[in-house]
Amino acid sequence: MRTTFTFISIFIVLPIFLTSCTNTKEISNIPNTALQTQPVSYNLDIPMVNYHWDPSAGDPTVPANLGGPGFTGKGWKSNMRFLALGSSQAIKGGTMIRAIPDWPATLRQAGKDWNTSLNYLIRELCYEPLLNIHPTTLEFMPGLATHWWISKDKMTYRFRINPKARWHNDTEITAEDVVASYDLRMDPTLLDPSNILTFGKFYRPKVISKYIVEVKAKEENWRNFIYFSGTTIFPAADISISGSKYLDKYQFSFTANSGPYRVHPEDIDTGKSIQVKRRSNWWDIDNPAWVGLWNIDTFKFNVVMDPGLAFEKIKKGELDYFWVPKAQWWVEELDNLDSVQRGLLLKRKFFTDSPVGVSGIAINMKNPPLDDINVRRALGYLHDRKTLIEKLFFNEYKPLNSYYQGGTYQNPNNVPIKYDELKAVNLLEKSGWTKLNNQGYRVKNGRELRLTLTYRSPLSERSLTVFQESCKKAGIRIVLQRLTPAASWKNLRQKQYQLMSVAWGALIFPNPETAFHSSLALQKDNNNVTGLNNSLVDKLCEAYDKEYDIKKRIQIIREIDGIIYNEHPYVLGWYGASQRVIFWNKFNMPHWGRGRTDDYNSLLFSWWIDPEKENRLKKAKKDQSINLSKGIVENHFWEAWTKNQLKE
Repeated sequence: MRTTFTFISIFIVLPIFLTSCTNTKEISNIPNTALQTQPVSYNLDIPMVNYHWDPSAGDPTVPANLGGPGFTGKGWKSNMRFLALGSSQAIKGGTMIRAIPDWPATLRQAGKDWNTSLNYLIRELCYEPLLNIHPTTLEFMPGLATHWWISKDKMTYRFRINPKARWHNDTEITAEDVVASYDLRMDPTLLDPSNILTFGKFYRPKVISKYIVEVKAKEENWRNFIYFSGTTIFPAADISISGSKYLDKYQFSFTANSGPYRVHPEDIDTGKSIQVKRRSNWWDIDNPAWVGLWNIDTFKFNVVMDPGLAFEKIKKGELDYFWVPKAQWWVEELDNLDSVQRGLLLKRKFFTDSPVGVSGIAINMKNPPLDDINVRRALGYLHDRKTLIEKLFFNEYKPLNSYYQGGTYQNPNNVPIKYDELKAVNLLEKSGWTKLNNQGYRVKNGRELRLTLTYRSPLSERSLTVFQESCKKAGIRIVLQRLTPAASWKNLRQKQYQLMSVAWGALIFPNPETAFHSSLALQKDNNNVTGLNNSLVDKLCEAYDKEYDIKKRIQIIREIDGIIYNEHPYVLGWYGASQRVIFWNKFNMPHWGRGRTDDYNSLLFSWWIDPEKENRLKKAKKDQSINLSKGIVENHFWEAWTKNQLKE
């Protein structure tokens, strides 16, 4: 889950092999740690690529000054040269199989319940925005639009759509599609109030020509351009209907799409799997800017509801790639596997600059007694994160002490919440929970202090049971309730819960408004799931939107972070400093990766299947005397690259 809708279609960061470990020859009878102790050396050079566009392309009836043939881009902005995102050595073909924990509530790309990790992946593969943002430099790059224009007062934007741009059915993408996409998002029957909050900052876009669309902002906001340029565009022919009709029509199907992949109706096996297949007729397939991207022909996502079963499937070779959610598996079990010892199944920790999301236990602050800050604070003191991290998680994680963890935006004055049963009891008694029933639970006005904690993964049960026991000692009855991921997600968005175990993704550019603004506190289907309502946070959100000075924006987010932290809308959990994955030794990837800012779900889209590696893997599976090159487990490329940039 992520804290807001995707406002940029970021190209995905890829893991980097060390330059000292690119030898792909079979290696036999090498000790298990032989390759782990080599000096780490990185080739920090990333080649530049050029974005190609044809100034002569387009409808001859459209004048050059309106974006037609002969358009020069004079007076407009663009970015035609940037760091490469893929490798020129990449090979197209093959299939990558992954697991998803449940069948999503919908496959729609907009509206109620769409905001799931699977749908984000499908969106990044199948749909495109007007502009992209480079994942390493964070500069704007062409998407559906080749050029853009911003007025001096930063209130009016224009985008020149590439005349080559086509939907998968070969129909043109035009300014009308941009307007229709705005109209859909602003339709209240789409049941997505966060969209209305965001796009309500703009007047309805205006068609200047077939290739040029203009939009004006209602109020000054430095993020407005990011929002509008990064929103996914849908075809007007499919979405020029009411939001309610769109919800029904595309519940488990897709509109025409413009991206390099497509989901065909026959590749949806409802409740079981979905396949996303690379298109041979993508309109920008030959652009040298995208060399080495989108190499794998088919991504197949199989529903595997039990993570333990998914772990068994990756070990058996039924899955190709797997994020390791359990520290014990990583630390104790994997190294004992023959396939890992021989280099058939590879362990990797990729240390990227992916922003850290919020994880822990969401608190429905509108649900008594959780509307009492003392009760919420008490729950925080009863979460023994230090012991959990040391005893259950093998010190693989660190405690979250911020809603913007990671340095730049984190409030340094947030006092870490440490386990303290006495403080918890004092807070509960301060709020009148002074009596105990015959079972040792606190009561007030005849009501027992009983809370239901919903979770979706059996891997959460150990830590939640520890929390349950800690709460019991303080007189709080915690009832654990496991739901399917789809059901828990629905309840979270509907605010039909008391406590819920969650883990959110994060944005490169923080947007506190869609997660914490009070206008969303009582509404359903948005990301202010805890119902936080704080007028000072609202004022700071407004100030943040209008502040162009990055240093001042950082200070505003830090202030917001401090306020939210002291409101205790979550019992904060922990985070990992790396992306911890395993995959079968048949994939190659660029030595530099794709960018600094993506997580484990994004470490895929410039990988390719190496036929030689795949053949060696097949032989090694049949012949236990064959070992394969394992490389180095921990990959710190981006740390080295960033350090080098600071020297220059």
